[in-house]
Amino acid sequence: MNLEHSPQVDRVLRHSERDLVSARVTLRPEEGQGYWELTRIRNDLYVILSDFSYTRARFERVPGDGLVQFNFKLSGDLTYALSDPGPLRFTRPALHMWRQPTGIDMQEWTAPSSHERMVTFSARPQFLQQFLHAAGHGETSSRLRAFISEPSGRVDFCQLALTPPMVGILTQVLNNPYQGMLYLIYQEALIHQLLCVAVAELAAPTQPAAPYSQRELGSLEAARKLLAEQLTPVPTLRKVARSVGLSERALTRAFKAVYGETVFDFSLRCRMQHAMSLLRDRRWSVDRVSEAVGYAHPTSFATAFRRQFGLRPIDVKPLKSRRPIS
Repeated sequence: MNLEHSPQVDRVLRHSERDLVSARVTLRPEEGQGYWELTRIRNDLYVILSDFSYTRARFERVPGDGLVQFNFKLSGDLTYALSDPGPLRFTRPALHMWRQPTGIDMQEWTAPSSHERMVTFSARPQFLQQFLHAAGHGETSSRLRAFISEPSGRVDFCQLALTPPMVGILTQVLNNPYQGMLYLIYQEALIHQLLCVAVAELAAPTQPAAPYSQRELGSLEAARKLLAEQLTPVPTLRKVARSVGLSERALTRAFKAVYGETVFDFSLRCRMQHAMSLLRDRRWSVDRVSEAVGYAHPTSFATAFRRQFGLRPIDVKPLKSRRPIS
């Protein structure tokens, strides 16, 4: 692809000897503020810098490519719609790591007016194996092993807290002071630093994220599964608590502590994500969709949908696929 002649790209940098290429896309005023920047480091790493906020909610289909993705998120409100374990919402600083097998697509939703600041890079599992071997990590942790072994047929995912070294490198990446070839060389060095600290963190002994037993954590996962699958009639808090063997009070407190949102908010998000899928992919009518996600009146559904996504159900249009710039 000839990046220099693409109308959406306003800056292209190339370093032929190191096989580096970078393209920056600045949002149009009607879309929002900020930019995306896509960088390819040979055929090893594919990097996306994000520093933007959309005026309206944005939806994209992310095709599965079999690559392992590291998402270092500093700020924003981003949701990935997954059938299992259900929608994943990211609103706090964290490192999200996943592998999305070829043929398994995800839907991505960015909340309106949310300032998204993150650095994401993808790598081939074979490259990571070579990298780990060169770094002396012959025995990989269970968290790393899940991403470099044979595909499981589902989206493998884990989340870690950002460490101070990660935050320091991320700040340098997003505020690269150099121009031209020096800009590309500096970015390459910083991305490899990020990969090093991520691998070290993943290889470290797993620490418990919350003071809950395995039985309690299993009950919370069962609650998420129930809420994600039973969209109508909407299960009451009492029914969910009884189904997973917890009291209503224990379920309410633990769910918010572990997942960062309430039972009600998660249930609503699952229903709205399903509604979006029905409107975009199946072209169902608003009346039919409202019934499918537990609303007796289409007007109530339309109000909840607009509050969630920032647009009316009748304004929903087909999804666009995100494709990397090479």
